[in-house]
Amino acid sequence: MNSTALVMTAHQHAHLQSYLFPGDGLEAAAILVCNPGTGRRSQRLLVAEQLHLPHDRSSRQTRRVTWPFDDHLPPERITELDRNGQSIVTIHSHPNGQAAFSPLDDENDRVLFPSVCNWFDDGRVNGSAIMLPDGRIVGRTVDEKGWFAAMETVAVAGDDIRLWKSRGPTRASDAFEDKLAQTFGSGTLALLRAMRVGVVGCSGTGSIVVELLARNGIGELVLVDDDVVEEKNLNRIVNASHEDALQRRPKVAALKGVVERMGTGCRVDCLQAQTDSAEVLAALVDCDVIFGCVDTAFGRYHLECLASAYLMPYFDVGVDLEADGRGGIQAADAVSHYVHPEGTGLLARGAYTMAQVAAENARRHDPAHYRRQRAAGYLAAVGEEQPAVMSVNMQAACMAFNDFLARIHVFRFDSNRDFATQRFRMVHGCYENSPDDACPHPLFKPYMGTGDRSVLVRNNVHRD
Repeated sequence: MNSTALVMTAHQHAHLQSYLFPGDGLEAAAILVCNPGTGRRSQRLLVAEQLHLPHDRSSRQTRRVTWPFDDHLPPERITELDRNGQSIVTIHSHPNGQAAFSPLDDENDRVLFPSVCNWFDDGRVNGSAIMLPDGRIVGRTVDEKGWFAAMETVAVAGDDIRLWKSRGPTRASDAFEDKLAQTFGSGTLALLRAMRVGVVGCSGTGSIVVELLARNGIGELVLVDDDVVEEKNLNRIVNASHEDALQRRPKVAALKGVVERMGTGCRVDCLQAQTDSAEVLAALVDCDVIFGCVDTAFGRYHLECLASAYLMPYFDVGVDLEADGRGGIQAADAVSHYVHPEGTGLLARGAYTMAQVAAENARRHDPAHYRRQRAAGYLAAVGEEQPAVMSVNMQAACMAFNDFLARIHVFRFDSNRDFATQRFRMVHGCYENSPDDACPHPLFKPYMGTGDRSVLVRNNVHRD
């Protein structure tokens, strides 16, 4: 475990900012109660609750704030946090815009956190943070000895994606980076180089998403797919070869080789597994953003559970192709969805149904039971593979990728909220976009931000 991320929703961030900056120019402080999110290489601190005291209960000055910690966290509350496995992060404002902890901040944290760590006594991560007037947050962990380590990431998931990174970005050649910086500026390029992005599904749409991410400067990719390259895939997997098909090379390995041959400096971690693998879950928790390029209901459901529980932005890429059986096309839609924890998700939008999830799981784990239940009318039919049209795949992948850029750079004239679903209907020649209703599905809402404690995630993970 070598990095930490502090993560919250857009509404949590806005509420915190309004409290820490009440308009009087004085510092203010609060405590964030956080649920754990454990990855392979990182720990996510998922904000579950904000503890605010009335401002008149603190001694507030322009460059200093002192406050009664025990009023926030009496002994009985500490016992509750200990039992729940939760961490605390203290946070205060710097109205003067100073983007670094002061010597007084250092002194206070070295006094407070050894006691905090001793309360819990299990090595869980705790920390402190400062917020600047523009909403930016700088965070650090503090251990039982009072040692500091910068939080690698502070993230806010909402219609816009706000990420603040402490680690330096990976580097490619100056010529490669200069061209990219001309479009979105050096700041966005630096962010892309510091990001870790998961791509689940590495076939028709997924291989194109990987191509777009790698050639636009993403620092690290986590690729997930359980399948191998076959000859039937050569009409839609970018850069896949006949040799890949002959060798039945795992799709993730084939794409890893493609990215590494580009020489853009992008690191690739690949997992040949399905979405309900414990290894996949841990690897995706390490990511800043997830692209779902799957064509199954259970894949979308598992990713939606993960995104909600771990407060992760999730881009779903889909294609809806219907052949008329006579060599023609009845429908050809390229679809891109963006999902964030406080918004309307894929299940609520009808992108899949729980009947489809149940049927697919039954067919995967007990095919004989699936056939019996299907014959009796108790399970939905699991569809066959759709026809492949690579140009439609490209349309869907490009819509999702450009949506991703718009949410980290915010360049649209209209609010990003208006582009929750984008659909290009090839047969009709029209583009449609629809807004996010900001209404999380009742299935996911109780588990939003619960991380490792999420019942939905735990129930979906298969361990060998």
